[in-house]
Amino acid sequence: MPELPDLEILKEVLERRIIDREIVVVRALRPGILKTVAPPLTSLVGEAFTGIARRGKHLILSLRSDLHLVVHLMLAGRFVLCRSNTKATKATGLMTTFSDGEDLRLIENGPVKLVTVHVVEDPITVKGIAEVGPEPLFCEFTVETLTQLVTGRRRQVKKLLTDQRMIAGIGSAYADEILFAAKISPVRYVSTLSAGEIERLHKAIQRVLQNAIEEIRARVGDSLFTDEVRDFLKVYKHTGEPCPACGTPIAEIRYANTRTYYCPSCQASGRTLPDRRSWITR
Repeated sequence: MPELPDLEILKEVLERRIIDREIVVVRALRPGILKTVAPPLTSLVGEAFTGIARRGKHLILSLRSDLHLVVHLMLAGRFVLCRSNTKATKATGLMTTFSDGEDLRLIENGPVKLVTVHVVEDPITVKGIAEVGPEPLFCEFTVETLTQLVTGRRRQVKKLLTDQRMIAGIGSAYADEILFAAKISPVRYVSTLSAGEIERLHKAIQRVLQNAIEEIRARVGDSLFTDEVRDFLKVYKHTGEPCPACGTPIAEIRYANTRTYYCPSCQASGRTLPDRRSWITR
């Protein structure tokens, strides 16, 4: 699933490539992708995108102050730009045609279709945006903000980081990287974190996300990349490989549908964390 760094770069690329281009046709090709009725999808015709924003894991494509297209890419959603005479595939969920003969298409490969699209007058009316927590790269996200989020909560730290109601935009992959950078076990309860550990976690959140944005930006240029660029991450999907800090093999645990990657030495005092993979249907 695209996370904050991926979506920030996608936003930047879309800003450079679709702003001020007149829309002449817009169609939803997959039943159920459009989650709103009013304003109608056809209200985009004759308009042009004027700005793009990100809130949590949602992209907000604005046309007027009272007209916005809100997209959540979920697990496998992707934007592509192609000529309008290109045949639409079964993966195409939404097709927006510009007057210059090019389309912006929203595609989703695989049998499970989860991408959502809302056409709204105000993005705050979208439930996922109304309930999302603070943006971790905004100046308002201070050590004090993070302290307030963790105080009095009996939750494992990775679960708090990936809860969009707590902090916006962080998913499983970057939560693993943040916790590795902060040298904190993913299964620690946030109520046990000291003031120094909370400050270290805050710094890791901002440093890891900002570094990832810069890394992805340097790699993708103006392309609407189709896969998350994550080979620069230090623990995510590196099971069995030596930790870049201490050389201990990176370990993996699974719970439900989530995999967590960590260094036993750097994050767990040399211990291997309990793994519930035996409970999972493989």
